[in-house]
Amino acid sequence: MTVIGRTHRPVVDNQLCQRCSICVRACPAETFKEFRSEKDTARGYVYTNTDLLTREILPPCEGACPIGQQVRSYIHLLGAGNPREALLVIRRDNPLPGVCGYVCHHPCEQACVRGSWDEPVAIRELKRRAVHYEMEHEQEVIELLRQWKHVPREKKVVIIGAGPAGLACGFELVMQGFEVTIRDALDQPGGMLVGGIPPFRLPRSVVTHDVHVIQSLGVDFVGSTRLDNDFTIVDVRKDDADAVVLATGAWKDLSMGVPGEDAKGYFECLEFLRGVNAGRMTKLTGTVLVIGGGNAALDTARSALRLGPERVIVMYRRSREEMPASPEDLEDALREGVMIRFLEAPTRIIVEGGRVRGVEVIEMELREIDDTGRRRSVPREGSGFSERADTIITAIGQRPEVPFLSPSAITGRGTVRCDEVGLVHGYEGVFAAGDAVSGPSTIVEAIASGKAVAHRVMNYLNGK
Repeated sequence: MTVIGRTHRPVVDNQLCQRCSICVRACPAETFKEFRSEKDTARGYVYTNTDLLTREILPPCEGACPIGQQVRSYIHLLGAGNPREALLVIRRDNPLPGVCGYVCHHPCEQACVRGSWDEPVAIRELKRRAVHYEMEHEQEVIELLRQWKHVPREKKVVIIGAGPAGLACGFELVMQGFEVTIRDALDQPGGMLVGGIPPFRLPRSVVTHDVHVIQSLGVDFVGSTRLDNDFTIVDVRKDDADAVVLATGAWKDLSMGVPGEDAKGYFECLEFLRGVNAGRMTKLTGTVLVIGGGNAALDTARSALRLGPERVIVMYRRSREEMPASPEDLEDALREGVMIRFLEAPTRIIVEGGRVRGVEVIEMELREIDDTGRRRSVPREGSGFSERADTIITAIGQRPEVPFLSPSAITGRGTVRCDEVGLVHGYEGVFAAGDAVSGPSTIVEAIASGKAVAHRVMNYLNGK
């Protein structure tokens, strides 16, 4: 925005709009309240059609980002034809820029002021452009990042879990001079990025690139190691670890709790996706029924569709408005041929000869708002019917599974209990990050948690 005249009357300047970030708090027109209702100025529009006045952080795109990406800066650099400098701005805050360029839920775009009168800036797509520059100049970028590293501190941190939170935590710590080893139950790093998200949404070359950069900076990876009764946290600490970070994620599928879940042809979401992503599951026939309404349900349905069944149906117990999956993923699923049925819920799996043959369903109706902020769904009496199905996959949520911790270190929700500085309850020098603490979250939220816990570990090891 710029101003004209002695009264500082605001007018739109497309070259400045959205770059100064001070249009509400510091614009000289703030003094003249009558301008706030003008229909023909950007000032009046902002006051009338946005919630900027209630936001603590401006610009809103940066305030909405869990890791505080400097959105305006790198978009301006990309617009000026300088992808290298844009990439370095991104790298200041983001240890997994490639992953975020493809599968971040982009809250920055939802907060973008431009979207209030036009379309939001395609922030995620623009980040992807910078990342492809990095992939083409990988060694150059790695050398620059090495120059940012702190001198060695002679302290070692072991991270359990190589998903987004663990990788982000490892990146932050190694950049600050700590020796870092990440251990994971899978044979390759990435966690849910490779075990859950299908490659048509997140190309494996992108994950490989982001992970390779982190490893090139000095993070060691040890795969196929799982914490259990034979390999405990005590054993990890004996391995000269000055601190341990648990970033084991939320890999336990929630069960529907209806009869028939032990039948052949019934799968849980993560079990199914791991099988598909590992190449163990290659073909489906007949009708596939996916139960759930989140992004995992749509990933499951779209993955199932690629295995050749006659049809794939997603059944969700609320309406489209309450569906937690992102609208763009829903549109992609519909465009590919996935059928979505709302306000329906299974009550029993029909089993014949030990195999899934269908499901008994009841129609639902919506009532008052529940504690999730959505309207509660309740069965509609007398509305039951049967639905034929050859494969049933449940995708109704996940939770952490941490049997290697003492009961006092686990909350009622099954998550890891931490104190105010991030230490796991009852375990000296052991921290926790990501979905293991919060329960299922988004990728960028897990990254933010990993970064935050890394700084808590630094304070602990530095005696603060």
